[in-house]
Amino acid sequence: MSGQMTARPSPLPPALRAEAERLGVEIAYTDVDDIVHHADPASVRSVVDVLHEDAARGDQAPIVEHVIVLGGPDACRHTGIDWAAVEDAQLTLADGTVIARQSLIDALEALPIGCHRLDVAVAGRIGASTIVQAPAAMPSMAAVARDGRRPSGLFTPAYGLWSEQDPWPGFHHLGDLARHATAAGIDVLYTLPLYELFLDETFDPSPYSPVSRLHWNEVFLADPGLPASALPEPGLGRLLDLAGLASHRRGQLVEAAATADAALLGQLDAFVRRRPDAANYARFRAERDRTQVPRALIQRSYVLAQYLADQQLGTAATSGAALGLDVPIGSHPDGYETWAHPERFATGFTVGAPPDPLAADGQDWGFPPQLPAASRRSGHEMWRRLVDRASEHAGVLRIDHVMAVHRLWWIPPGAASAAGVYVRYPAEELLAVIAASAAAHETTVVGENLGTVPPEVDAAIHRWAMLGLHEEGFHLHDPELVDIPRWSVAGIRTHDMPAFSAMVAAAPVPAYRRLIDPDPTPDSHEDPGTLLEAVLRRLAASDAAMTVADLDDLMGLTEPHNEPGRRGGTMWRRRLPCPLEQAVTDPTVARRLALIADRTTQPTGATGT
Repeated sequence: MSGQMTARPSPLPPALRAEAERLGVEIAYTDVDDIVHHADPASVRSVVDVLHEDAARGDQAPIVEHVIVLGGPDACRHTGIDWAAVEDAQLTLADGTVIARQSLIDALEALPIGCHRLDVAVAGRIGASTIVQAPAAMPSMAAVARDGRRPSGLFTPAYGLWSEQDPWPGFHHLGDLARHATAAGIDVLYTLPLYELFLDETFDPSPYSPVSRLHWNEVFLADPGLPASALPEPGLGRLLDLAGLASHRRGQLVEAAATADAALLGQLDAFVRRRPDAANYARFRAERDRTQVPRALIQRSYVLAQYLADQQLGTAATSGAALGLDVPIGSHPDGYETWAHPERFATGFTVGAPPDPLAADGQDWGFPPQLPAASRRSGHEMWRRLVDRASEHAGVLRIDHVMAVHRLWWIPPGAASAAGVYVRYPAEELLAVIAASAAAHETTVVGENLGTVPPEVDAAIHRWAMLGLHEEGFHLHDPELVDIPRWSVAGIRTHDMPAFSAMVAAAPVPAYRRLIDPDPTPDSHEDPGTLLEAVLRRLAASDAAMTVADLDDLMGLTEPHNEPGRRGGTMWRRRLPCPLEQAVTDPTVARRLALIADRTTQPTGATGT
């Protein structure tokens, strides 16, 4: 379009407009067709009221900012504190080191990267700030790239992996695949979120609706390491019986907790001292338990699950290719996070997306948004802990819907998705926290920036040297080959898109075939496998920072991992059609793995700048 069009004008009263702007509520947004949509006044009023209430909970004139960012791309060195007025102060570093007032100024000049706590006293008042000493950029890929070359990756959902010896999913299968991937020249093994899910009466198998983003899914514990359960084993088939498997694992864990010896109990106590949230999470799950098992035993079983999961995932993470883990942008509304910190969430509101070509009515993802002011008062603790916990095992960390560090689409209680409004978040603070937390583990950070993304989001990604995504499947019908950005992880599709074979069968791409393979063989015109291999060569030869391929596509499978908007069916529980050891030794899969791993070939067509 040559200029912006305006849809549904709904002028706000001046006082409401001013309050909305002060609190970070966007009164209009521009969609993918360059049409400006004005916010619904009733929705703005509803959001403003809850944000105003949240802001009122804090000190209206704090003596020190709740969050102070030092370093970062701008190399900021100023705290903004009037030290002459400070009567007393204490700095507690991320490692627990305490620095008193007399040494504090020198310490601030040489802060280690991380998130630290500053307590100050001014005129008889006490204040606290989280000081984020951020690196100049997100961690580089040096930790996952071998021999200095550009790395490549393989994606597969953990729930689909199995072997002849152990037909159930498990962290150990990720380790096995990581070893095979390394042997094939692959640097990173990507998978879907591995967090705890509600798999009982509140059944929600979506890995993007976890109970907690701090605690690992006990379904993936290795079966051989647990005692037999009195419950029958769930049946095996094409689809994983997640509810049955979860019940089976629960029985095993309760039995293991009941028979734990003194040595194991000592290890669990030490684990809880390191991870107090494990005990809190266990209390949360025990409160929901409806069995006749004593509550203390239930709690111990959940602590045991986290202890074992941390060990087993740690083993998988050091078995071969680095793990690429995924952090969802929210968690289940009835989950641990809202239970542990209800004051940080806008109760009754949900997060989603406005209408777009893929969802004409908008989207409602069902989880509550975090309150921006409450997040600042906590020093953005949630983000710190999420990144730190995942980075313990992740060589690469993918942050779902990274636009959320800038703004989120809030849907008021009872409103349609289309009636939501955007609420802004302190992006630079959040990016600094993510960078500082990831740097402690040298974890590469990838932001999912697909779809309609405001220019400032990609600008921030560039400034902080975060990687974005490129999915070639979105461009199969473009008139020309598109540039593949240097700063991207380049693949064919996301977990929400059809399998490659199904994609090109449903909507043939003859023009794309000619662009990507100017000299095709006579029998290659209709063969999706031949086209797939041409795409893999294009991605591998591009300037993309990293490439990734889906194991399902390498195997020629046709079913999706997920179909947005659908529930049930094969969603989130389809097993590979063959055991892992057979899949990775298949000659076709091996040949295609070699294609995506070969980052030395010359590009075909546009590769980006």
